[in-house]
Amino acid sequence: MLSNHRWIREDLCENQTLIDDKIGPQEKKHDCRLINYHHLDQRKAARMSESLNLFRLQNLDSKIDQINERLEKIDHALSDDRQVLLAKKNFDKAQEDTKVKRITLRQIENKVESQRIKRKKSQTALFSGNIKNPKELQDLQMESEALKRYIAQLEDEQLEAMIAFETAEENLAKAEQNLKQVKGSSIEQNAALIGERSKLEEELERHLREKEAVLKAIAPKTHALYHQLRERNRGIAVTSVSDGGCSICGQSLTPADLQSIRSSSRLVFCPSCGRILYEG
Repeated sequence: MLSNHRWIREDLCENQTLIDDKIGPQEKKHDCRLINYHHLDQRKAARMSESLNLFRLQNLDSKIDQINERLEKIDHALSDDRQVLLAKKNFDKAQEDTKVKRITLRQIENKVESQRIKRKKSQTALFSGNIKNPKELQDLQMESEALKRYIAQLEDEQLEAMIAFETAEENLAKAEQNLKQVKGSSIEQNAALIGERSKLEEELERHLREKEAVLKAIAPKTHALYHQLRERNRGIAVTSVSDGGCSICGQSLTPADLQSIRSSSRLVFCPSCGRILYEG
């Protein structure tokens, strides 16, 4: 209808520019309505874009929060060597116990050997025929018998010490094997964690770039409001509508609020938790 005329009109309630050739009064009136409808659509699209961008920002921030939380756990796990230290402590303890048991066994073995040599000398003197005095012979006989009993007692102690030493050696072998297994598992786990951390860092960098792009489309005041809501609501400032209510706290919404959310005529806040509501 206006193809034969050249016109440009901007009507934002503050500025108005009109370049009009061959447009009559009725056409001008109709043209103004078209421009007003056009700006209404632009405002509605801007509000829709704003709520959508806030929802996108929330999704990105939630992902970033999850990644940072996981990265923190990975760093903690990588620095946590308690299992290795415990296995090393048990190995050192078993090693020291084996050393003590070995020394005890050798001491008893030396005692047994020493008493055997002493009894052998006593027996040799007793049966050599060189001693004629009955009292001396009786003393040697009593000494030999006493040494025999003492050697038997030492041999019992030697057997117990030998069993204790063998047990200590078995425990040492088990502790050494456990230490090797714990170290091996730690190396494998750390390698997997380092690989996961590398992927998460790449993913985090990508999300941060996406967030930077989204932030460019959000007004500073709106972003400040979003940030306040994030701090107040444990990191969640924007949430979706589910079954006619807030998907976080479950608060039901009025039909008017639902219509406003659908039409994006304004930002709608949950009357209970205060979060911004979005329906995609």
